[in-house]
Amino acid sequence: MAKQEKSKAEQYREERKARLQKAAKRNKKKPISPDTSKKIGKAVGIIVIIAIVAAIGAFAVNYTGVIEKNTTAITVGEEKISQAEYGYYYNQGYNMAQQYASYGYDIGFDTSTLPDQQEYTGMFGEIEDFPEDQTPTWLDFFKYYAQNSLKQIKSGVAEAQKQELALDDSDLADVQSNIDQLKSSASGNGYSLNAYLRASYGKGVNEKLYRHILEEQALYTKLTDTKTDELKKAVTADEVDTEFYANLETYGVVSYRSYVIEAEKVEVKAEETETDAEDAEAADDTAEEDAEPTLETTDETMAAAKKAADAIAAATSEDAFLAAVADKAGDKKYASDDSLTLHEDATSETISDGDSEAATWLFSDEAVKGATHVTEQADTGYTVYYVTDAAHKPGDSLTYSVRHILVKFPDDADEAAEEAEDTEAAEAAEAEEAQEAAEAETAEDVEVPALDTKAYKDVKIALDVNGETATDKATYVKAQNILQEYLDGEHTADAFGALAKKYSEDSNAEQGGLYEDVPLGQMVSEFESWATNSKRKAGDVGIVETIHGYHVMYFEGRKTVAWDDAVREALASPKAQEYMSELAKDESVAVTVVSEKALAKVEANMLRMARNAIRNAARQASSN
Repeated sequence: MAKQEKSKAEQYREERKARLQKAAKRNKKKPISPDTSKKIGKAVGIIVIIAIVAAIGAFAVNYTGVIEKNTTAITVGEEKISQAEYGYYYNQGYNMAQQYASYGYDIGFDTSTLPDQQEYTGMFGEIEDFPEDQTPTWLDFFKYYAQNSLKQIKSGVAEAQKQELALDDSDLADVQSNIDQLKSSASGNGYSLNAYLRASYGKGVNEKLYRHILEEQALYTKLTDTKTDELKKAVTADEVDTEFYANLETYGVVSYRSYVIEAEKVEVKAEETETDAEDAEAADDTAEEDAEPTLETTDETMAAAKKAADAIAAATSEDAFLAAVADKAGDKKYASDDSLTLHEDATSETISDGDSEAATWLFSDEAVKGATHVTEQADTGYTVYYVTDAAHKPGDSLTYSVRHILVKFPDDADEAAEEAEDTEAAEAAEAEEAQEAAEAETAEDVEVPALDTKAYKDVKIALDVNGETATDKATYVKAQNILQEYLDGEHTADAFGALAKKYSEDSNAEQGGLYEDVPLGQMVSEFESWATNSKRKAGDVGIVETIHGYHVMYFEGRKTVAWDDAVREALASPKAQEYMSELAKDESVAVTVVSEKALAKVEANMLRMARNAIRNAARQASSN
């Protein structure tokens, strides 16, 4: 049998072995002097140090994204876009699709499948200039989204600068607030902000780049808003009327009375079931148990409710309607107490929450003053409506802006009460004792230091509650101490906002406790009464007690919103968006790909993120 020919790898190993042996023989002939030994040792040490430093440097470069920040992926006009910035917008597209899908929106994106393996549905618009003979994937969309977003932003920023628009202190504060919120969220999940940004958008995206991106987006928004306001002013009164009456359900309000007639529920005996044989044998119980009767509406009781509703709907006047309702309810109050039946200036959205059919009818041509209508409430009864004022233009609305710091009531008493309700009879006495102890602690006689409300000439202090009237004095003292800290410092919205971030137990603490442009009816009554007081002026502070606790308040201001502002906004916004889109079509912001390799790296990183997300979701599903 012929001898097998050696591979190149084997030949190389043999040659290397021979060279090493030859070198070893040569070194034996020349003894190494002590000086030479020291020199060699020193040189080897230097080489090792250099190797370690190089390794650390390579790791740092790779980890921190120095390469990504300094590699140009594309150009938008003459501006170079780094791989890191391109990666931010690319991954923003992916994160957007992932988020919509995880919230249950049907956008055609499957979170369990890699983006390059599923067809893009066109939910976020068509991909311009995409080859007609090819089918786009979500990967194609993310690439388009990144490049188109960059064109939009860069063209908008350039135009804003041309018009000498700039971010003001409020805009910069919003950017900082966004960063602070993300930093807080990242910290809560065990990340630094830079680590979170890197994990979400790719290497090279750090706080500095993120801030730059947010500031450019804010300037883009400022230009859009400026153009929208300009176009809103140009809308004529005739255009407003035409739009309003063509979309009554969107802009209008309607006033009406309503009364619910519940169908009677009668006993319905459930079918009897046999006890499982094995359980019956184990329990030594072979008897069948009769199921307890349940109360349900029937076809007959629903028909009776419909007949009663139709009788009320036959009323030919408002007084007749109220009389019929009072007669059916067996309560004369229904004829005189408007709070029981009357709904004034209701929007379609508000009505739809309870009865979508009624909302459609109330804004139709049929719903003239005096008209009636009956709608069915599935398996429960019927509601009868009477129109007191057909769909019409709403009045101007008032909104207010206020900051607050919430100091919550302690939960001890509530928890003890819940424990008492859930405890078995044998433990009831112990639970009752715990409740009494908690209530006693809450009602403890706490000394409340007097607050000198006249000591600060530049601040008006409006207290709706004080040390004597406070329900929980210990908690009130905490709120008063916070107010005192504000009064002892700078009397500014920013200073108050800083205290809100530090102390507030409300969800908007990171926003400096700010609730902006709040419409009437949104907040609890005590909070709203303080904020809407006609004597309230910007800079006023105070303390309000609500069911949630004590609110240290700071009034920012109020404004009246004209009813037709929404109509003008609806007419102007599409034109403003068209204006912004035209800016992005200019040749001065054309996209040129500089490094296909950089784009490929961004794509590969996103696919790696997608694989990890799919793997983690599968692992979590299997563990459940």
